[in-house]
Amino acid sequence: MKAVSADGIYSFLFDAIDVFHVFENFKTFFTCVFQTLMRAHNARIIYVMYNYLIFDLDGTILDTIDDITFAINSALEQKGYPWRYDREGTKTLVGDGADALLHRALRNHDNPEEFQLLKPVYMALYKEHQTERAKPFLGLNAVLTELKNQGIRMAVVTNKPDALAQVIVPMHFGEGFFERIYGINEGDPVKPNPAFVFKYLNEVGAKPEECLFIGDSHVDIATGHNAGMKVLLCGWGYEVDYEAVKNDADFFAETPEELKRVIR
Repeated sequence: MKAVSADGIYSFLFDAIDVFHVFENFKTFFTCVFQTLMRAHNARIIYVMYNYLIFDLDGTILDTIDDITFAINSALEQKGYPWRYDREGTKTLVGDGADALLHRALRNHDNPEEFQLLKPVYMALYKEHQTERAKPFLGLNAVLTELKNQGIRMAVVTNKPDALAQVIVPMHFGEGFFERIYGINEGDPVKPNPAFVFKYLNEVGAKPEECLFIGDSHVDIATGHNAGMKVLLCGWGYEVDYEAVKNDADFFAETPEELKRVIR
């Protein structure tokens, strides 16, 4: 048997200790990675990149509820109805387009004749006043600008009348900020039908898995899922009962700043 010097034994032991520390560091590193992924999963925040973002309008990128409230109350007053809606009450009317809003606003007077009398009055009033109080939600402009500067492409799909959407979105975000804006014309399918989502995909050559649909209501959750997309529900909008619907979404953001944690 060959004798081993003390220096050789010490050298071996130091090498073994170095290897042990390397493996310990790896163990610590992968433990931290695993714990981070688990926290992200539990928080429903997944770090992925979407190349395309499709936004709802009312309650998602713009706070429009005060102008809607003014228009519907003024229309009801002109037609002789005694009830009115406050900001919270109007939230129960919106989400499915102007026709649905008016049907709900008429309550037990909802019939074809009264609907047809009220609609042109409301539409004229809202067209005239839609830009008076509307504004982007606090912090959203900066977040969207940052994402756009990173090359992410954006569109709007809304149940608002198309002629109105084409005015109010560029007014607050600038011409061309959103590469497409799709609103509703007479006879068009409304969300949650994903027809305009598919139209956008076809026009830009995108796949559903590259896109994230972002909205503030159960209608938007259904729209995105009907198009085969992941959906982010934003908590700053007009959904009446967020607790009842937010688990149906793939992601949830309480503030605009939180969008960045999902998108990139």
